[in-house]
Amino acid sequence: LLALVLCASNACADTVTGLTYDRFREVYAQNLDFINDNANRHLLPLIPAKRDAGWGDGREYQEILGDVLSLVIRTEPICEIIESCQITLTAPPDMAYGNAVHRDFTTSGYQSYAMLMAMDNRETAYERYQLVEDVEAGIAAGGVYQRQVGVYQLEVTSQNGTVTMLFTNTTAMPTPSPVPSETPVPEATPAPEDT
Repeated sequence: LLALVLCASNACADTVTGLTYDRFREVYAQNLDFINDNANRHLLPLIPAKRDAGWGDGREYQEILGDVLSLVIRTEPICEIIESCQITLTAPPDMAYGNAVHRDFTTSGYQSYAMLMAMDNRETAYERYQLVEDVEAGIAAGGVYQRQVGVYQLEVTSQNGTVTMLFTNTTAMPTPSPVPSETPVPEATPAPEDT
């Protein structure tokens, strides 16, 4: 049994690195507590549905699919390391300040903050909230924001009332073939002799 556990942990070390799905869930709940305390909210964690990726390789998806808020997380098969995480927040067309649709959108916005923060590996929710502020400032500056967050490349776009936050695990990306540092020069071919 110990050998099986050691083999599994070695397999984890040989695959991608990053956040596990269990760590995401744990930190997401901590972030909601932080938001509840600081924004006078009463948010509860949303529970994603789990499905097989259908590729036959053991990858899984954790999903929350909604009209306003969506979350799609893909994990690798051995250690459940998150390979990609996409959070999408869409403003409903019939939203007006103060109406029920606006209140639901605001709640979904806070949920998206907690999810965004869950992809940051800093220790405290206060430190992780800095990512929310950075993303908001980046969107305000031009509608697109990119940065590295641990082993994840974060790309945020804001377009037509929809904000999409995509984390891609850079250790899961294919490695390009090595290119030689010098291109060999072909040997000169002697010119044909005139006869």
